Amino acid sequence: DLLDYITSIFNYPLFHNYLDLISHKVYTTAQKLSWVYTEWMTCKHAWNMQVYIMSLLKLLPHLLPCGVTLLGIILFSDKTCITILTGNHIAYLLLISLANIYMNI
Repeated sequence: DLLDYITSIFNYPLFHNYLDLISHKVYTTAQKLSWVYTEWMTCKHAWNMQVYIMSLLKLLPHLLPCGVTLLGIILFSDKTCITILTGNHIAYLLLISLANIYMNI
């Protein structure tokens, strides 16, 4: 179940201090002329989704539970040859991660 995998990644103790749960803007100067994209929660798409969620909460407070946040789910598949003990079979592995985990961990 995909939700179980995401829950286990989200609750993994090593990632506790390395999760970005609130979208934010990072600028290079105090004049805010240049927006810097360093992590997923600093991109325009995450910012726009968070603004949309906040506007929904104001209009329909019963729609989403208090404290909701964005979780960016990364799905990656790769063709892998399994040659030992299987007779040259091929597997397509599915790797799952969260975009909210800092890249430098």
